[in-house]
Amino acid sequence: MTIVEPTADLSFHARPQANRTPALRSRINATLVRDLRQYTTVASTLLPRTSEAAARTLRHISTESRLNPQLFTLHWGLGRALRAQDPGGVLTALGRISRMGDAGDFHRPDLTVDTVSWDLADAEVSSFLLGKDGPRSRSGEVVEIAAVSDARLTEGRRRIRESLEILHELDPDMHAEFADLVAGVRLFDRSTLTGSTTTGISSLRYWGQMYLRHPDAEEEADPTLFFLEHLVHESSHILLHAIMGIDPLLTNGFSARYQAPIRNDRRPLYGIYHAMFVLSRIHRVLARYADATGAPGARAARDVALKRFGMGYSTVMEHADLTPAGHNVAASCKEIVAA
Repeated sequence: MTIVEPTADLSFHARPQANRTPALRSRINATLVRDLRQYTTVASTLLPRTSEAAARTLRHISTESRLNPQLFTLHWGLGRALRAQDPGGVLTALGRISRMGDAGDFHRPDLTVDTVSWDLADAEVSSFLLGKDGPRSRSGEVVEIAAVSDARLTEGRRRIRESLEILHELDPDMHAEFADLVAGVRLFDRSTLTGSTTTGISSLRYWGQMYLRHPDAEEEADPTLFFLEHLVHESSHILLHAIMGIDPLLTNGFSARYQAPIRNDRRPLYGIYHAMFVLSRIHRVLARYADATGAPGARAARDVALKRFGMGYSTVMEHADLTPAGHNVAASCKEIVAA
């Protein structure tokens, strides 16, 4: 999406602040709709009927609401097809947009929790996982994802609901941000059996939707801790994607790679900046959870988040070329951890 100029009404920081997320959501939604309108105009010279059908759908989208993350996937696919001069890809994307309009399926008033169904968003996730920047198991194998069973989906829905209730008690502002920005959680099971793979995935290509691995047997010892950490983790990525749609925060995000604080491989500074942001917010919530429960596992997870944050923050401050807003966000991350 096109980056627009920063405006004074957006506060660039990592601290949870419930009253800023509706504006952030509206901005990124408005950018999506604007781009899609431009794309349908370009495509109308070749595909007038399907373009007009898609344009009718766009006229009924409220940018003030949570949108179906599939719209962001279609935005990505339509732009890619236009740039490649692929008329079949353009027709398919426009047709899917118009079908969403026919079904009235472009808003997400309620949080959905489902599993992998191999729709467009799942295909984008798989492309990332199998690509050169995707995570790998300890033995170097690519990561696959699989749908969870009906029983595990029912259990996961209950656990997510309970964890969000606890998040509301621990950190109301963080909970309100989640409610404003997250349209869907998609649970998956690992299908790579050799070593660690991945736990969560989020992207601008399906903005508003996160993918979470169902906890393994050892993580079932404290499933609330597992879901708290990873719901905050992925929702913080979603928030930062929205902030970076206003200001890039760093200007050399992809020029070199450094040791990452979360993954085992070397990552570009863009990813390390994301990790720094996310880890500061994870530490905030896990510190509160550890204080509330006294659970050794919670204290250990809190301390791991602190250690990883320090690694990411040091790398960012040493190597990143930060914008003024980027400095403000990084400083706020340090303040959160210090508090």
